[in-house]
Amino acid sequence: MTGLVYRETLRVGALPFTHHPLQRAGAWSVMTLAGRDRPDDVTVTDLDDVAAKLVRDVVRASVAAKDSAAYDWWKVLYALFPNAKPTHAGRSRDTAVLTREVEQFFIVERAGAVLRPCVFCGAPAAALWSKSMLPMFDTTKFLNTLPPRAAGWPVCRACRIALWAMPYGAAVTAGSATVLTCDDDAVERAFVVDNCERAARIRQTGFSSLPSNASPEAVTLWALRTYAKSRPVAATLWMFKNDNQEPWLRVTGTRLAVVGFLHVLPANKDADRGWRRLEHALTRRAADGAVVRSGRDVIARTLFDPANGPRDRLLVEMFNCRDSIDKMPGSTLRAWRALFALYLREMCGVDSGVLKPVTELLVDWITAEANPRGRFNEYRKVAGRAFLLQRLLMEASGRLLLDGRRPSDITGVTGALFGSTPQGWQLRGQLFFEVVAELVVRKAPIGTRDDSDDSDDGEQDGPLVGVDPVDDEDEQGDV
Repeated sequence: MTGLVYRETLRVGALPFTHHPLQRAGAWSVMTLAGRDRPDDVTVTDLDDVAAKLVRDVVRASVAAKDSAAYDWWKVLYALFPNAKPTHAGRSRDTAVLTREVEQFFIVERAGAVLRPCVFCGAPAAALWSKSMLPMFDTTKFLNTLPPRAAGWPVCRACRIALWAMPYGAAVTAGSATVLTCDDDAVERAFVVDNCERAARIRQTGFSSLPSNASPEAVTLWALRTYAKSRPVAATLWMFKNDNQEPWLRVTGTRLAVVGFLHVLPANKDADRGWRRLEHALTRRAADGAVVRSGRDVIARTLFDPANGPRDRLLVEMFNCRDSIDKMPGSTLRAWRALFALYLREMCGVDSGVLKPVTELLVDWITAEANPRGRFNEYRKVAGRAFLLQRLLMEASGRLLLDGRRPSDITGVTGALFGSTPQGWQLRGQLFFEVVAELVVRKAPIGTRDDSDDSDDGEQDGPLVGVDPVDDEDEQGDV
């Protein structure tokens, strides 16, 4: 791995830092593995050292026995670089032979070689790589997608090293990887640094010995809240697998408003408690007590909008808890009302204060009965359905009038409440929590537990505290 034409021009600043998600994540990984503070600080000597480390780690994983911990890193490489020489089923198990083969991946451009602009950074490149070496670049029919008479995509040495260093800074599983791009470099760096530490554990001890970790979404939210303080920024997660059949990619991202929401959440004690109680409610455990679904990760994923997919999934998760409302303590219901309202204000620009007259009308109608559970259940069944809720409000107003009571005037909010716009269903969801919280205040016996039974035992001290990258592919699936 010596030699050559462009070494003298690549001293300090030898590492390109592009906007391609995979190359960018790899550049951060190279920087971290080299022990540098910035990608610009990486030198040619650093590239040599990182390339040598990649060769050692790849070879060690490729010759490891299938029942060894080191073999788990080979599974990661296989998911991203199928049919490369160290991941191919017919690979050599001779360490010396495989070392020489892998060293060729990162060789410097030699004098006299045909040079083309690197597909990532534009630097002169002699190597031509395709699907087996470049995740997410080609389908199984890659020859039909390349430029005419080209055997692969030109990739310079620095970018070749970055692409194979990328798994170190990604949130990897045995079957996929997730990388982060963000408007704030500090957030990207924090994500990569955490994952590099986790990758070191995987290479030494395998996946099974890792502690329970957080999903990439939870790690990203923690980084956004910790580092994105000067301005609103957005983050995007790219989850992918360079499958041996066909590659696939899932893209999710946060809105700019997420940073503001995360910053004000801890200051709102009721909303902060609501977040933690929701984590607890959404967590699922096996019979032995092991967590099979982390509520923390479920909530974190809801703040990432899938490309061309549904938004405001946190509100949906909260509203889906309505069937178990009668088992919740009153303090939890008040906390969920505060969390729902805070989300509407910070993320959607919606003022939930307009719901006060509708809340009073429904609560007056429900509590007019000696046993309010029947009417509450009537309301619960139609709470999210605009037409049926509108009809129920008409019946409730009529019943209160017949009983000699003056129903609240709700004409000022009906247009927004029953509209087909996102604001309509958002307000209907908030209305439900306003109603149940007010029923608790009036001590209506709808089945809620007494607050004396309530406890924060086992809950986190706050949202997204002390998170680490994910270690389980199932933890990264779609919500």
